[in-house]
Amino acid sequence: MMKISEIDWKWKSGLSVRPKTNYIVLHHAAAIACSPYQIDSWHKANGWSGIGYHYFVRKDGSIYRGRPEWATGAHASGKNHESIGVCAEGNYDVEYIMPDSQKDAIKELLRYLKLKYPNTTVKGHKHVGTTGCPGKYYPLSEMMEFYRNVIANESEELNVTQYEELKKEINTLKSRVGYFNYIDDNMNEAYKPTIEKLVSAGILQGNEKGELMLTTDMMRILTILDRAGVF
Repeated sequence: MMKISEIDWKWKSGLSVRPKTNYIVLHHAAAIACSPYQIDSWHKANGWSGIGYHYFVRKDGSIYRGRPEWATGAHASGKNHESIGVCAEGNYDVEYIMPDSQKDAIKELLRYLKLKYPNTTVKGHKHVGTTGCPGKYYPLSEMMEFYRNVIANESEELNVTQYEELKKEINTLKSRVGYFNYIDDNMNEAYKPTIEKLVSAGILQGNEKGELMLTTDMMRILTILDRAGVF
């Protein structure tokens, strides 16, 4: 079962809300051994708010949360506003083989993200920027194939960890913004039964104009939780 370790990061400045999620961008740290705290320090030295990746995966398979998933990252210039960054410990320009523990953890994380963002595409950093990242020996093709084909054929049953993560994501966003930024008229028909149910129950409320506003990602999460019997 996937475990995400949380760190109480101290941000140098405020984080902005990412308006959309079209890509999962894969990186390496370009350091054979490093910790998430070192990454945070390096990124602050760049003048950033803190660690720019949303997830950091160590060689032993441990997964750490960097920036909150709702936040705009600092990992892929030009794509930060529409991507989630996943960084692997290591320098895969000089290290030939990724440990199985790390590889398996990244795949499990990709499976988890696919559930939440089903229309996203996995890219290497070099696919969206002028860089060699995530390194010529990073198993990039394997990860992209896994995301594209293996995950596409799996069911969307929630395990306990995913269930709790989705609930926490909703509570975090609700406490941050009060209501959500998406006009009703653009709502996907697949999500309407759940949204109408939650409005009727008083769980979701509109803004001062009576408009119910939701992000596409939040509608997706709410619908998954509804089907899992949460509401």
